[in-house]
Amino acid sequence: MFLVILFTTAVKGQNIFIKGVVTDTSGLPLVNASVINLATRQGAITDNEGRFSLSTSSAKSTVRIEVSLIGFISQKMNVEVGKELQVKLLPTQQNNMEEVVIVGMQAQTKRTATSAVSGVLAKDIENQPAPSVDQLLQGRVPGLNVQITSGEPGVAPTMVVRGNSRVSTSIDDPNVAQARALSGPLYVIDGIPVNSDDISSNLGATGTNFLAGININDIESVDVQKDAAATAAWGSRGANGVIYIKTKKGRSLKPEFRVNIYGGLVKKPELLTTTVGAAERQQKIDILSQYATPAQMASLPQMLTDRFNPAFNNATDWQGLFYRNGAIQNVDASMSAASNLLNYRVSMNYYNEKGIINSFGFQRYSFRGNFDFKLGPKMNSQLVIGLSKSNRERGRKYENNSDDNTPVSGSDQPSSLYHLTSFDSLNFNGLYSKLRNDNSDDYYLAALTINYNILPKLKYTLQASANVTASNQDYFEPSNIDAVADLDPDNTPTSSHAISQKGTYSQYFISNALNWNKKFITGNSNAHNILFTAGQQFSSDVVNSNYLGAYDIPSNDIHVIPGKNALQPSNYDAYNTNSNYLASAMLSYLGQLQYDYNGKYILYGSFRTDASSRFGKNSKWGSFPALGAGWVISDEQFMKGLKNTISFMKLRFSYGVSGDNSPNYYGPYNSYIISGTYNGGTAIQPDYNNGLTKDNLSWSRVIQKNLGLDIALFRNRINLTVDVYDKLSKDGFYDFFLPFYTGFDKINFNAHDLWVSNRGAEFQLTVRPLAPGSKFQWTSQLNVSYNKNLFAKLPNDNRTLVLDDGHGYSRIYAVGQPVYEMFQIKYEGVYNNAGEIPFNPLTGKGLTYYKGNHTVVPGDPKWRDVNNDWDVWTGEDNGAAYGDRIPTGDPNPKFTGGWVNDFSFKNFNLTILSIFTWKRDVINTYYQTQISNIVGGYSSSIYTFASGRLPNLDGVDYWTPEKAQSPGYKAGYPSLNPFGPSYYQFIPISSMFNEDGSYLKVKNVTLSYMIPMRLIDRVKLKGARVYGMVDNVLTIKNSTMPNPELVDQLGVYTGGAYPTPMKFTLGVDVQF
Repeated sequence: MFLVILFTTAVKGQNIFIKGVVTDTSGLPLVNASVINLATRQGAITDNEGRFSLSTSSAKSTVRIEVSLIGFISQKMNVEVGKELQVKLLPTQQNNMEEVVIVGMQAQTKRTATSAVSGVLAKDIENQPAPSVDQLLQGRVPGLNVQITSGEPGVAPTMVVRGNSRVSTSIDDPNVAQARALSGPLYVIDGIPVNSDDISSNLGATGTNFLAGININDIESVDVQKDAAATAAWGSRGANGVIYIKTKKGRSLKPEFRVNIYGGLVKKPELLTTTVGAAERQQKIDILSQYATPAQMASLPQMLTDRFNPAFNNATDWQGLFYRNGAIQNVDASMSAASNLLNYRVSMNYYNEKGIINSFGFQRYSFRGNFDFKLGPKMNSQLVIGLSKSNRERGRKYENNSDDNTPVSGSDQPSSLYHLTSFDSLNFNGLYSKLRNDNSDDYYLAALTINYNILPKLKYTLQASANVTASNQDYFEPSNIDAVADLDPDNTPTSSHAISQKGTYSQYFISNALNWNKKFITGNSNAHNILFTAGQQFSSDVVNSNYLGAYDIPSNDIHVIPGKNALQPSNYDAYNTNSNYLASAMLSYLGQLQYDYNGKYILYGSFRTDASSRFGKNSKWGSFPALGAGWVISDEQFMKGLKNTISFMKLRFSYGVSGDNSPNYYGPYNSYIISGTYNGGTAIQPDYNNGLTKDNLSWSRVIQKNLGLDIALFRNRINLTVDVYDKLSKDGFYDFFLPFYTGFDKINFNAHDLWVSNRGAEFQLTVRPLAPGSKFQWTSQLNVSYNKNLFAKLPNDNRTLVLDDGHGYSRIYAVGQPVYEMFQIKYEGVYNNAGEIPFNPLTGKGLTYYKGNHTVVPGDPKWRDVNNDWDVWTGEDNGAAYGDRIPTGDPNPKFTGGWVNDFSFKNFNLTILSIFTWKRDVINTYYQTQISNIVGGYSSSIYTFASGRLPNLDGVDYWTPEKAQSPGYKAGYPSLNPFGPSYYQFIPISSMFNEDGSYLKVKNVTLSYMIPMRLIDRVKLKGARVYGMVDNVLTIKNSTMPNPELVDQLGVYTGGAYPTPMKFTLGVDVQF
């Protein structure tokens, strides 16, 4: 009996343990999470590996527990006793206003921030198959338009925050690209501002994106500061928004190792349907036979008539020569730990992407170390070291590295009938070994921060950094490349060509700051919180570049640039050499102050003043103030009864001024050139091309107002952020061209009467339809941005300006109209028969085009006669400079955004990212050029028609005399008559090829599985995750363009940009 009682007592007193591990949604263990038995109130704390062991004496088979951690949503759940758990907590920053964001140079919570700041966390961008983080922000941040203009690895996308604010004085590619760059944001990496515009504008040896030197998996978060209250603290650099990138640090007491490996296939695009071989020859003859006389048909080019000639009886689809399936590989390894004395994280990365075009690719090696040291009870320091080396292969004929210069444009491809030798094929597909275009970039960063606590709430911070970007291009083109490229039997080899470019951009930055963070408690426990920052900064940057190019190299076996005497003596102009040295500096003083009362009423102010060496002696200093206010309405007494419905509500307002530094390093100074000899000596004179100096050249300014509303409903199940803004850009830098008798070409000045307005609204809606404790979770986030871009004021009493490149592209600058608006003759269809052609009732003559040089006949395009003079053209002899051109399209998208859906069930997670652009006009010159080649482009040429590529005309309803006989016939396109007169009917002077550039794209689909702890425990792992993803999945569009995403700065689709390929990757992420 005694033994039975003893045994029974032992059983009743025996504790049973509930064990498990607590992680975040990415699988990383959470330290110090609380696990409580709700029946007994017994608790446990997770260790450095996120593990816990909670004892219970309950005889029940299930126990209800609660798991909680500051910064994460608490979970209550029923668990089976004796079964090991794996609990994933959702961070609260996904659900309420406790997320920490960077506002100017202060860290604030969204609850107390009065600024418009949107963030992206590491889990949203980790392991994505892209070289740089900027591409991964597409569709995730309201107000940020990320335009991928090329799918080539290593190329920078166009980044615009809240609309274009800078304009170009001409519409040639370099000027438009520079103006678009000036509309780009400032990048700040761990507190260090980086002048990305200066790097891209002055270090063009390789054209590689500087952000491609940073490993994406080293990034902890990205905050996009959009309104002036946030960006004014950066003064002259924050006019177009600030992207603040924070890198990862250690988080575990014990050393933690993480290895992430992924790889996969980069799929070549589907080939466009083309007409090749015998079908091409027959279709060309059919087109010619509809318009040619018997004599003309008897004298057709040999390549159309001699079908048995081996030189012209081929069927080459050029696309197949260019494309291949590529591959992608990535290996990450990191080690980190955190203690009271030392916090460190060291990482290494290897990334390699083999491009889908032969001899294209990108490769990167990187290292990054973040170290935090405690130097004493009042002092600590941080050291950041970053190193990377990237190689960008571009093994085809390119003398520059513009991101849209690729060989895949259909308009540049010759007829499929030509015979290709094996050598020709090697050249066309980029595999010719003697053609070389190697590009390398090295990036070095060293940054030291020292913090000293003068008083418990007063801290002094010293930060010093140096970052250097070094670029090198090594290019060689043998003499026979040009002959092969033209496939012209009369084209003989010219000369070898070699280029060597080297450039270094060095930036140095030092900052001194005092931070005071004080909380005052008054009667009734009211809290007054003050956060104050005062600082001084100095930065300088230096550009060194050298260019050496040579033609007429005597042998294709010499792949370098020889001495000048080794060149052909008859051509001393074969050398093109120059070197450049640029240097500038900036001195700044700043202050930020934030006050809140009980976290309910918030006031914010900042002031910054900058002095730049790039401005004239009379205007070096610029001042940039900002103000903000916030009201947490949900904390008011009258809202208490709605707490279960309205969890949080805040109204905020901000106003501020920020500015732009000049892109010209020496704008206030005269520059000189050597100009022959004078009086027996070297003659030096001012360089008229660089323009006249202006001592009053000063800061351009952006004035911005923002009204925002943050709402969380139903215990943070629904979160909505709305911002409405008014952004006005003034005093932009503008080149004013001078009369020739002044001796100078232009003068660069602040256009005080050139104002660009961007007004819009941003919406971010996050919904979690299911209860937090549900096994199945679904989070849906929709980002929508609306922006209306227009000129608010123009010089010379709002005089309209028209920019024309001389080849059919015209843009109009007019008050109330958008920047870079298309200015063309309005295309309204086709004149199908003579009865549709209007006649002048006074003269009896029919409508004419091209200043009377062409009388309209059936089959011609129907162009709108705007000025009613019975002649349609771009300009008239009667003084009407603009002729019949009118605004026809806006290349600036009205709406952009993204939609992210995240699903999780047990250990599975599925994320789908979609992006969209709506209400954007695009000129499809890809198709226009091919059609234009049929009729000879700028002049009729049967040889051009015969030797050029024939586009796929199946389903293209172009006018023919035979079709016109059908009653009621309405043609889709004008006549394609190679013998007809050319009046430039198929170039972009008209809106014939304007299309809707809207699209919806499924950008990325990611499926991951977290391996259960009970399985990985056996191999001593802290966590393991396997995943697979597909990138660039599907595009839905309303245009004939193969990819409406690849549009240039002016809204032109050339078809020549590197395609955005579909990528399939598989990976494994392990922590131990």
